[in-house]
Formats: sequence, structure tokens, C-alpha cells
Amino acid sequence: MTLNKNSYFYRYLLRVKSGLKIQINVIRSLIYREFITRASLVKFGYFGILIEPLGIMSIFLAIFTLIRRRNVGGNLDVLIFLISGIVIYTLFNAIAIRSMNSMDANKSLFFYRQIQPIDTIFSRTIVEVFIYTLVFIILVSLAFIIKEIFSISDFSLIVISFISLSIFSMGIGIFLMIATFRYEWVKSVVQFLQRPLWFLSGVFFSLNDIPQTIRPYISWNPIIQSIELTRHAFSNSYPLNDAVSLPYLIQVSLGVLTISLWLYNKNSRILKTK
Repeated sequence: MTLNKNSYFYRYLLRVKSGLKIQINVIRSLIYREFITRASLVKFGYFGILIEPLGIMSIFLAIFTLIRRRNVGGNLDVLIFLISGIVIYTLFNAIAIRSMNSMDANKSLFFYRQIQPIDTIFSRTIVEVFIYTLVFIILVSLAFIIKEIFSISDFSLIVISFISLSIFSMGIGIFLMIATFRYEWVKSVVQFLQRPLWFLSGVFFSLNDIPQTIRPYISWNPIIQSIELTRHAFSNSYPLNDAVSLPYLIQVSLGVLTISLWLYNKNSRILKTK
């Protein structure tokens, strides 16, 4: 079937194609800028972008592995248990929490009409997912080498859980960008809540370790959902609590992103003019 080049639908498709091309070029440029900026702030250039999170996480792993010198539920190795928690929470923190400052960090770029505030969140999400995927692969590979084991029960579950948490983090990042731009005090509240969130997200404990009475409330947190699903994906004998659900994680992630995009659409003008 051929389209009439003078038809409205054909012209509409051309505008969509042109818009997508511009959008892709903008995101690619912002990703490149993000990598260049980070490489200039650390030693060893691009390698330093990976070395820094690997070093920090290795220290955490060494400390908490000494504290928990045993396998956890379902014979899941303690290293894999901790790596899953630390990497996934840090990914959330890198995307969502740091997005609060994205307006200030990139305000000089908004002079260009093609660059919108939300583009900085998209590019940051892509960069962080790329970095922490590599970090996750490296740490898990080292853990397998050290323990002389290789065990992944459900690789697809790891991928889906990781992507879902990234989508959730991007949605929270968009929301925080808007909220902190309109209300400066939100930054103080978020910074105050960071440490409790770290302890309530299951980074160093299993959902089954906490009292039954508060377990349903803790399980509302999509971060702990993603962490527990990832641990279960490494060893299907790792006990998965009834409150943990992949459909719940996916639905919440997409719901948060949808609401955040709606809020952004309502506030997009003032984000560049206030």
C-alpha cells in the first residue's frame, strides 16, 4: 500500500519522524555530555566512572560479609544477597534522588528550544542503568569466581526486575525534579528520608526477617520488591514472601511513571520560565 504524499496522514508521519530524530539526537548529546562530565570529575577517565561505584560497593560488601558469615535463606550466598540489595538501591538513588538537582545542573542547556527538562532525566536514567548494569555484572561475576559457583535460576526475572525498578526510579526522579523546583523545602525532606529508606528497602535483610505485623507495610516499597525478586531469581529456593509480586512491581512502576509524566505536562512551561 502506498501513501499519498499530499495526505494529512503522510505529513503527520513525516512530522513524527522528524520529531523522533531530533529527540534521539538530543538524548544522545545529553548522554555524551553526562559521560564527559563524570569522566572529568574522577581519576582514570571513563574507567573511573566504573571504579568509583565498584570501590564503594566493595567496601560495603567486605564489611557486611564479615558480619553475616553464612548463607541466607534458600542457601543463597551472602555475597549475592548483598550485591543484589546494594546495587539495586544505589541505582534507585542515582536516578531518583540525584534528579532533584537536574534543573540546576543543566539550566544553561534550556536556552536551546529542543532540550527540555525531562530530557535530562531520560539521559541520566540511561547512563545510570548502563553503569550499574556493568557494576552488577562485574560484582556477580567476581562473587561466582570467589565462591566457585555459577547459579542463576531465572535470568529473565533479573532483567525484568532491574528494568521495572529503573522505570520506577525515573518516575520518582521526574516527580522530585518538579517538586523541588516548585518547593525548595522538598529537598530537605527527601534528604532526611534517605537514610530511613536505605534501611527499609531490604538492602541488608530479607523481607522474611522482619516481624509479620509490619511486613505488609514494608512490602509496599517497590525497591524491596525488586531486591527480593532479584535474590529469588539467583536461587529459586530463596524464600519469596507472599507479599512480593512481580506484577505489583511492574504496575507500580508504570503507574508512577504515568503520573509523573502527567504532572510534567502540567508543569512543563514553568520549569523553563520560572
